[in-house]
Amino acid sequence: MLLRSAAMRRWIALAALLFPLLGLACEGTDRRECKKQFRELVSYRAQAIDTAFGDLFGALPAEIQIKFVTAKDPEYILFGGREGYDLKKRTLIFPRRVLGAKTPNPLRWAAYYWPFYQNEQYRLQFPVVEVIDNVLWNAFLQEAASARGGQWPHKECSAVDVGRRLPCEMLVKGIAENVKALRGPLFNVNRVDQIWPEDFAVFRKRVWRTDQEYQDVQRYGGIMLIKPLIDEFGVPRTLAYVAQTPFRVDENNNLREAALLYQERARESLSIAMPIAPTVAKAPAPEDQQLPQLTRAYTFVGSPAPTPSGRSE
Repeated sequence: MLLRSAAMRRWIALAALLFPLLGLACEGTDRRECKKQFRELVSYRAQAIDTAFGDLFGALPAEIQIKFVTAKDPEYILFGGREGYDLKKRTLIFPRRVLGAKTPNPLRWAAYYWPFYQNEQYRLQFPVVEVIDNVLWNAFLQEAASARGGQWPHKECSAVDVGRRLPCEMLVKGIAENVKALRGPLFNVNRVDQIWPEDFAVFRKRVWRTDQEYQDVQRYGGIMLIKPLIDEFGVPRTLAYVAQTPFRVDENNNLREAALLYQERARESLSIAMPIAPTVAKAPAPEDQQLPQLTRAYTFVGSPAPTPSGRSE
C-alpha cells in the first residue's frame, strides 16, 4: 500500500509537470462537431474515473444518451438549469452552454483523473471537467440505488427535520470529499464528541443549517463515516452500498453509535459479498509520458432526433 501510494504521488507530480496549460473552447459554427467533442470528453472522464478507482461504469447501461438542453426544454426546468442524470431515460443532461466551455487541449489529457483535483489552477481553468465528473458519479449512485428499489440522494436529504436530513447529508458529503481528494482535510479526529455528537437530540435543536457546528458534522462526520469503508473495500463497492443503504439515527439519538453501527453492518454486508480484498486500479507508470488513449468502448450517444413538431437538439 505504501509503495502504491508513493507511486501515485510520483505520477501526480509528473502529470502536473506535463499537463497542458492550453485550453480550447468549441467556438465553431458546426454545433454537431462541438457535441461530438463533448461526448468524447465525457468518455475520457469515465475512463479517468475507472482508472483511478476501479470499474464503476460496468454497472451502468450499455448505452447512455447525452442531451444538451436550453431554457425551453423540460429537462432544463427539471434540473433547475443545471446538469443532471435522468434515470428513467438513461440520459446525461447538460445545459447547452457547456458546449462553449474551455476544455483541455488535447482532450486525451482528460483521461487523467487526479490532476484536475490536485492542482487548483487546472480546476479553475477547466471547471467543465468537474461538472462532467459530478454527473457521472451521480449516474453511478442513482443506478446503484435503483437496483435495490431506492433513490439517490435518499429521500431523507430533503426532510425538514434535522435529525433525518443531516445523517443523509453526511453520506452525500462524505462521498464527495473522498472522491475528490487523495488526502482529506486536516481536522482533529479525536474530537468525536463534536463530529459525531452523542446527544444528537440536543444538538439538532440548537443548530441551523448555516451554523459551523452543523457543517462540521455534515463534512467531517461524513468523511469519518465513509473513508474507513473505502479504504477497506474500495470505491465502487462502498459507494454502491451507501447508495442503497440510508444512514439513520434511531430513537437513542446517539450519532456516534449510529455511525459505528452503520459501518459495522456495511462491513458485514460487503465482506459477504466480496470476501477478498478489492482490486485497486493502478496509476500509469510515472515514466510513461505518452498521452492516454481511450481504452474502453464507453458509449455516450446523442439524444434521438426530435419529432417534426418538437425542437431540434
